[in-house]
Amino acid sequence: MENERYEGHVVSVKKDLVTFRIDEIDSMSKLLKKGRIHFDLTEHEPEQITGIQRRKAYSMIRDIGVAQGYEQSYEFQKLKVDLKESFCRKTGYASFSLSNCSKYIATDLISWLVELCFFEGIPFQFKDLVNTFDTERRVFLCLVHKQCTVCGQTNNVQINHEDTVGMGNDRKSLDHRNHRLEALCSYHHLELHRLRAKFFSNKYHFHGTKLRDEQLISLKLMSRKQMQEFDDFSSSNKYFLAS
Repeated sequence: MENERYEGHVVSVKKDLVTFRIDEIDSMSKLLKKGRIHFDLTEHEPEQITGIQRRKAYSMIRDIGVAQGYEQSYEFQKLKVDLKESFCRKTGYASFSLSNCSKYIATDLISWLVELCFFEGIPFQFKDLVNTFDTERRVFLCLVHKQCTVCGQTNNVQINHEDTVGMGNDRKSLDHRNHRLEALCSYHHLELHRLRAKFFSNKYHFHGTKLRDEQLISLKLMSRKQMQEFDDFSSSNKYFLAS
């Protein structure tokens, strides 16, 4: 595995004393606690893979390996090579290194790994995916696979309407096409109602997503007949008001 790299920016310069603000100080602190105080500095390349992306890619590759029963370092190394080759065949990308590939390739790789984990039922931590994965796609996949969008839990997962339905409304007779939806476990569902949607989305960096008709039907949230009934009712009301 390539050496870890951290990103930051200069805060102040006083002769040979330069102060940096590190973007991922929590991760870097682990090295500092081990006594590591010497680091190489390189000029930032804005189009290059970020440290966050690199660590997330490696973390997900390790999650996949652990799920497959791998224990030895050479097994994980081979898995990394195999996954990258499969990704390149799927996307048409040329061979690349996670040490210096573009951030766009890294984003696509992480998205591909996330979807692979969904389809294979491999657990991973969603909270680490901020800024490294298409958020709307993640929300959709969690709905499809009935996993909590915050923590990935699959027990007691509920579909929440981010645009408040209101007490006393029958969700079974609700037109879900008018609402942003997200899958949440009971704990995070309660937290959303406690914090309110705005503060909840600010904390976890995602919003619910509106689904297409076919998606709502496949998830058994609505039937074609229900949609037609809502459309007929809406049309009749418009006619009544116009008259």
